[in-house]
Amino acid sequence: MKTTPIFVLVLIISLVLMSGCESVPVQPEHENIKNDKTGVLSNLYINIKHRDTKDKPSSSDNHTALGAGYIGNKNYEKAMLKLQKAIKLDRTNARAYNYLGVLYWKLDEPELAESNFIRSHELSPFDAAINHNYAFFLCEQGNYEKGKEFYDKVFKNTLYDRLSQAHSQFGHCALKQNELDLAKKNLQQAIQLEARNTDALLGMAKLFYKKQKYKLSIYYYERYIDKEKQTPDSLWLGINLRRQIEDKNKLSSYILQLKNLYPDAEETLYFIDGKKTY
Repeated sequence: MKTTPIFVLVLIISLVLMSGCESVPVQPEHENIKNDKTGVLSNLYINIKHRDTKDKPSSSDNHTALGAGYIGNKNYEKAMLKLQKAIKLDRTNARAYNYLGVLYWKLDEPELAESNFIRSHELSPFDAAINHNYAFFLCEQGNYEKGKEFYDKVFKNTLYDRLSQAHSQFGHCALKQNELDLAKKNLQQAIQLEARNTDALLGMAKLFYKKQKYKLSIYYYERYIDKEKQTPDSLWLGINLRRQIEDKNKLSSYILQLKNLYPDAEETLYFIDGKKTY
């Protein structure tokens, strides 16, 4: 139930690696790699682009970059092998632990994901990308207060290249907690940083729907669908919006799209069962 924004700021972050720290053991390799069952991961972008700050990347860095690339290509088995190799070569490789956290999250193993996110943060506590992934994970797991704490760490780095994405994600997180003012502040900040942030546009449409300001909700919704392909989440919002203003033509169109394009989606089941989730 999410979207994929585009971001343009320049990243200038130093990796702070704590030498001589005791490392947690690398988890054993998976014999049966599962499909990504976490819906958020299939739609919301996670920053897995590897950025080396060393002039000459080490062998561990190279394995980390390959592992991140394999995650992006959904080749999770090879990603696991490369990231475990990276950590075996360098037990202080914070980025390798971070991507391993992303990988375990995609494999629907949140406990292993969190242990790797924690280790990554311990090794490089000021890395915005590391804090961002962990913050996103925490919010999606329902740990709002801790997620907010880590998003605040991300926001302090004004040069972070995915700041717009971080604000929009936290805006959605606050929206789920019904903290509408905080959600609005972050969603607006996301749009200010990147006008084409479609995740933030959809968030604003949801926000104004909750406030029962349907004209404003439709304004942001139409800006969203002008730039982005409809998802089950966006179609479900559209269906609820058109019901409110009794727009039968668009209502029928959205229902047809939802049932034909996404027959197995949760939102389609909501419609069939007559549920109201907004």
